[in-house]
Amino acid sequence: VCSSDLEYFEHMIEAIFCGEVTLCVFRSLSRLPIKPIWTLSETKIAETNPLHILMGAMIGLLGAFAAYLFATLHYSVMAVFAKCNLVGDDNKNIIPRVFLGSLVFIVIGMFIPQTLFWGEEMVENFATLAPYSEIPWAWPKHGLIGFENVGFWNCLLAGFAKLVCISFTVAAGFRGGFIFPLFAAGSAFGRALVYICPFIPPQMACLCFAAGLNVAITRTSLASTLILCYLSGEPNAISAVLASSLVSLFATSYMKFIKTQIVRSDIDHGLYRFFPNQQAQRERNHGDQELVNPATGTYPAQGVVSYDLDDIENGVNIMVKEEPSEDGEEKKVVSVEK
Repeated sequence: VCSSDLEYFEHMIEAIFCGEVTLCVFRSLSRLPIKPIWTLSETKIAETNPLHILMGAMIGLLGAFAAYLFATLHYSVMAVFAKCNLVGDDNKNIIPRVFLGSLVFIVIGMFIPQTLFWGEEMVENFATLAPYSEIPWAWPKHGLIGFENVGFWNCLLAGFAKLVCISFTVAAGFRGGFIFPLFAAGSAFGRALVYICPFIPPQMACLCFAAGLNVAITRTSLASTLILCYLSGEPNAISAVLASSLVSLFATSYMKFIKTQIVRSDIDHGLYRFFPNQQAQRERNHGDQELVNPATGTYPAQGVVSYDLDDIENGVNIMVKEEPSEDGEEKKVVSVEK
């Protein structure tokens, strides 16, 4: 649903409807109930207050920073794979590519088994500080060093190790994606945060950190909030988790991780206008379209005003007004004054 003509929010109703149909079909055929799958705490969050929302927003900033570190790491990993001629549409070097990616995350998994396999299954494990004996897919369960997800440094290490595994898994071309693995890493980071700020409810810290981390990468602020709160059975945490998602989204609005996500040429100035790299952003998003006319500040095809931080600092005054044309229809006229 991401194209040069329509934005995510313009597909919202259709996407929700398709999700409802898909949910009914899948759950009916698989005979699975529709219910939460995680139990992050023995006691549910009974209520929230404005302080919780503020804490969620602050955790969103931490999640955004973790996402920035992950994006930087992944760019470096992909650069190494490209330098070794392991990436390409032809997949001619698929075997060494898979071998290199597998080597890294298998070695990490031998020391930290919690990073292996399904992120969906590990969200609860990280959030509840479950022992390694509860990891069903690893043998030996204790790994090489008996790593336990207990303590600030161990939780922090597990979170970063999971991010490294995600990067190499994707770079190697394995099936899967970012969402639930990022949820798992965010859950580990959230649990580490609780050791520093014990007044934060553990489940709220895990959910908010997971949302902030995932939203910065995938740009799914509403979906991440609903998925996390519903699958954990914590509906009262929605306000805090949504605050985390939105703050992370705004804080990383300059950071385009998934390159196929592009913005409409007639509205992207609204989100990126305060960033000095806006013109480069437009060139990346609309490389096959005619760029802005520096004399008029318009896109010839769309008539969209474009200005960046330097223009604002130099006192550029951009005015848009409606004027009737010869055929009687109104048209937008853009004037630029200094």
